[in-house]
Parts: sequence; structure tokens; C-alpha cells
Amino acid sequence: FWVLNRPEWLAEAWMTPEIFGAEEGVSIPKIGEPFRLIPMNVDPPEHRPYQQILTREMFAPRIVDSLSNEFREMTRERLDALQPLGRADFNAEYAYVLPVEIFLRMLGIPASRRSEFAGPVERVFRGTDPEAITAAIVEVAMMLDAWIDEALQDRYAPREAHLLEAMMRAEVEGVPLSKPELSSIATMLMLGGLDTVTSATLHQLHFLATHPAHRDQLLADPSIAPDAVEEMLRRFSVANVARTVREDTEFHGVQMRAGEMVMMSTTLAGLSESAYSDALRVDFARPRVRARSLVFGKGVHMCSGHALARRELLITVEEVLPRLPNLRLAPGSAIEYVSGGTLSIGSPLPLEWDSA
Repeated sequence: FWVLNRPEWLAEAWMTPEIFGAEEGVSIPKIGEPFRLIPMNVDPPEHRPYQQILTREMFAPRIVDSLSNEFREMTRERLDALQPLGRADFNAEYAYVLPVEIFLRMLGIPASRRSEFAGPVERVFRGTDPEAITAAIVEVAMMLDAWIDEALQDRYAPREAHLLEAMMRAEVEGVPLSKPELSSIATMLMLGGLDTVTSATLHQLHFLATHPAHRDQLLADPSIAPDAVEEMLRRFSVANVARTVREDTEFHGVQMRAGEMVMMSTTLAGLSESAYSDALRVDFARPRVRARSLVFGKGVHMCSGHALARRELLITVEEVLPRLPNLRLAPGSAIEYVSGGTLSIGSPLPLEWDSA
């Protein structure tokens, strides 16, 4: 498969879905008959009404703003429970717990069911066998079916879980979403909610725990936290999604043939020296990082949940550092990375802090 690693090339490919299509699948290795995830595997013009449901009714900034206090309280409760311990594996005790609990609450699924989804989601993002990846996606969808069936018994009942209520009330051209459409959207939300924010959280906490100057800079001036989150997202971008070439084309001097796969590597794009000088260095004052960001994609397939993801990451940075003073990586720790649809930390992340 081809790899696009310059930001301007990724942006161009994302903006031309008629040549670089998502309907044929967004994972490498290519899945023969992909499970159709809405709106991820839907291209224009069919894509637009589905995307509007997510951007206007599920993840609009006004909705994220209204939920921020609840997210912050959940974060504080988790950190207050960890603080007296002086040490914890932030992979198992935070990054793989809190973002998931937040997302399950928004979907109206009990947090006690988190472990049921962890295994198949892991196989989706770390799998190397197309059949195994497909089977894992189907497994997630099947686990969500009973939840959807229960909700459909009283489709228009008011619900505290706003994602579920938005799905139940959503329409496309005046027609309520069907059971297959609801299952597809729910599966896409579950896959996105259980890995990407977790991976980004792990990278950012690891960086701050191993770079005391940057940690102390944030403590001295918390107002720079939004810029710091954007810069760490650039430096440690996690998503590597795929597109399929739909017709023979020449792309920047390279002849690509219909049916070939193209990896859209946000990880490599964030490290491009053509766009970012001294790209490996984290600089919280780097100009226009968010304005040029491709971390969440671009164009019609830009991640609908980017406002939620950014807010969760910001709240973590704002709450972790003052509550866990002198945050640091435990001596002798060996950090191991795992790759696939996202690049994450697969090993424990043992962090220490001053608890007295």
C-alpha cells in the first residue's frame, strides 16, 4: 500500500473522496467485505445527512460545553482516589477507564459493561488478519444490538444519555434511522470512543511525566493548556486510516491504480519537517498548530467527535498536574508501543507523584 506522510498530501486526498474513497474500507490490511460503519464508510453525497446528525446533535461544541462540568467531576473523582497511593499504572487505572466511562455514560450503557467491549475493540485496532478484524467489528455490533432493541421499544422517550436520544430521534430525509443504521452508528461510536482518546491520553501523560520542564511550564501558566494539548496531539498523533484508490490516477508524480490502498498517516504528517521545523521537539508556543492540524482528519470525513476529544484531553492536563505533584515515570519502567489503526502504549504506564 501507499503511505501519504506530508500534511498537504493528506489534506488533498481527504478532500477528494471521489478518487480516494472510504466506502471500500478504512483499515489496512484491507477487509474484503467491510462492516459498513456510518458515517466513516459513507462518501458524499450520501454522507452529508449522517454527518450532520453527529456534528449538530451529538458532538456540537454547545453540547460538549454543557457536559464539561460532569466530565471534570468524573476526572477529579478518579484522581482523588489515586492521589493517596503515590503511584499507579495510568494505562489500567486512568486512560483505559475514564474516557471509556465518559463515553458509555453518553451512550447510556452501564460502565460495568466496559470490559465486554475491551477485547474486541483491541482486536479491531491491533489486528493484522482481515477476517479477525471483521469478526471483532461484528462482535461489537452484536453486543450493541440488545441495547438498541431495548431503546427502540420506546423510541422517543426522554433520556439522560444524549447520544442515545439523538440517535433515536434522528432522521434522514424525514425517515427515522433504521435498526441497521443505528447499529452501524453505535458501533462506529464505540470503536472511536474506546481507543483514540485513550491512546492520546497515554502519550500526553507519558510526555509530561518524562519532561519536567514542560510539566512545570503548564503548572506555572495553566492558560497555555489548550495550546499544549494541540502541540502534543501534533507530536503524538495516533490515527492511521486508509483509503482506496477508485480510479487510475497520478498523484504528485506517482502512478496509483484503482483498487490500491493508501494509508493516511496523521502520525507521520505531524512529524513532517516540511510543515513543522524541528518537528520532533514539543513546543507549547509553536504557532498555528490547531489551524493546520490534521489530527482529526479534514473535509467531509473530519472526526465528528473532535470537540469532545479535545475537551477530555484538556481536562486531563488541567486536573492531573496540580493534583499529582511532581508527576514522573517510575524508575526502570520499560514503555512498549503497539501499532495498528492507532499508535498506542500497550505496556503499563507506571507513574509516581508526591502524595504527602
